[in-house]
Amino acid sequence: MKQICSKKVKVTAKYTVNKALEIMQSAKNINSQLFLCKNGITVQASGLSQLVSFFLTLKEGDSFLFIFEGADAESAMSLIADETAI
Repeated sequence: MKQICSKKVKVTAKYTVNKALEIMQSAKNINSQLFLCKNGITVQASGLSQLVSFFLTLKEGDSFLFIFEGADAESAMSLIADETAI
């Protein structure tokens, strides 16, 4: 059965290209799709250019959502949160 889980993240510091790479690599290791969403802008975490562009729109104090969709959405959310320190 497909699940959808989300985690709200508050930006406390600028996200770097290295952080985008971490998230992209982690997203490739799960069986769910990972999306990032803020103010109606949604990007899939599978493309580095999309992630970097998304992170460039963020300022300190902003919030955005990590959205996980798939059979292992809950475990994927825990895994990504642990691996990327979100």
